[in-house]
Amino acid sequence: MNIVLCGGGTAGHITPAISIYDFLKKLGHNPRLVVAQKDYNLIPNHYNFNSININAPGNILKNIAFILKFIPALFKAKEIIKKQKPACIIGMGGFVALPVLYVAKWNHIPIFLCEQNSIPGKVNRIFYKHAKCCYLTFTKSLEYMPKGKVFGNPVREDFFVVNRESARNVMRLKENEKLLVIMGGSQGALKLNELFFECIKPIQSKVENLRIVWLAGPKWANQMIEKVNIAKLNNITVHSYYRDMPTLMHAADFMVSRAGSSSISEILAVNLPSILIPFPYAANNHQYYNALDLSNKDMAYLMEEAELDKDKLSNIIIKNLNNNERLQTMRNNIKKNFTAKSVSSIVADIIDKLETDKIKIKK
Repeated sequence: MNIVLCGGGTAGHITPAISIYDFLKKLGHNPRLVVAQKDYNLIPNHYNFNSININAPGNILKNIAFILKFIPALFKAKEIIKKQKPACIIGMGGFVALPVLYVAKWNHIPIFLCEQNSIPGKVNRIFYKHAKCCYLTFTKSLEYMPKGKVFGNPVREDFFVVNRESARNVMRLKENEKLLVIMGGSQGALKLNELFFECIKPIQSKVENLRIVWLAGPKWANQMIEKVNIAKLNNITVHSYYRDMPTLMHAADFMVSRAGSSSISEILAVNLPSILIPFPYAANNHQYYNALDLSNKDMAYLMEEAELDKDKLSNIIIKNLNNNERLQTMRNNIKKNFTAKSVSSIVADIIDKLETDKIKIKK
C-alpha cells in the first residue's frame, strides 16, 4: 500500500521517519517521505521523497514567512497526496507536516502520529484528536496525549544487527580497554566542545586503558583536532561525525551526549550508560524532560549545561568508567525499561488498524 510519512526541520524528526520508511519498504509497501526543503541533504538519494518550502514560525519575520509560504505549501501537499493516493499519512512532527496533515484531514485519509519527545510538539498537539493513534516515546507524553501508546522512538534496524562483541572486535578493543564516546549533538556546540577538551587530561589520568572517540561536529572538528595535537594527547580520535554509529555505540562503555530523542533512542538500543546534556534552547525545553525521564529510572545521568564544569563532568565519567558494577546496573535498567523493536510494533499496529477499518467498511 502507498503510505506518506511527513515531518522534518531537524534530524530528530527525519531519523525515525527513515526507520519506519525502511521497515515499510522491507514489508513490500510503497512509502514516500515529505520533508522540508532544508532537510534535502538528510535524505539518501535512493529514497522516494518530496520537499515542501515551509519554515517554523517564531519571531515576527519568521511568522510573516510562515504565512506567505503556508498556502503554496497546502497546494503542494494536495498535489503530492492526489498523486500518491496514500492509505494513510504518518505525521512525524515539525511544521512541514502541518499542510500535509490538513490535506489528509480534509480528504478523510487516516492519520497516525509519532511523537519523539516528552513534551509533544505543536503540530502533533493540533492533530492529536484527529489521529487514529499517536505513538509516544516517553510516558510523560501521556499527560498531554492520554490516548497515545508508548511504543518508543523508531530506531534504524542496523542498531539491532550488531552486538557488543563483534563491535569491539571491529574497533580492535582489547578486553581490558574502555571506550568513551563524546558527542556534542549535530550542532556541535563550541562551549561543550571546549569543556570536553578540558576534561580529557583529568579523565585519562584516572582511567587506565581508555580510548576516547570524540564527535565534535563539522563546524568545530578541525579546531578540536588542532587542540588535541598541540596538547599531544594520545588514545583519542576526533571526528566531525562517525559513519558507523551502531558499531561505535555497541563497542562503547560510556557516552556523553545531547538529549535529543533520536540520540537517546540509539543510546538505549545498545544499552549504553550515558550522561545526557540537554540543549537548553530546544522547543518547550523538551530535551531536559527527555533526559529527566531516563534519569528518574537510573538509565542515564542528567546534567544541565548551565551547571556544568570540568570537575563535575570528569568526576562522573571517571567514577563510572572505574566501576563495572555501576555500568552493569545502568545497562540492566535500560534493558528493563526500553522497548527495542518500536518500529516493527508501530508499523504492525498501523497496518492492523487499517485492515480493521477495511473490514468495517465491507460490513
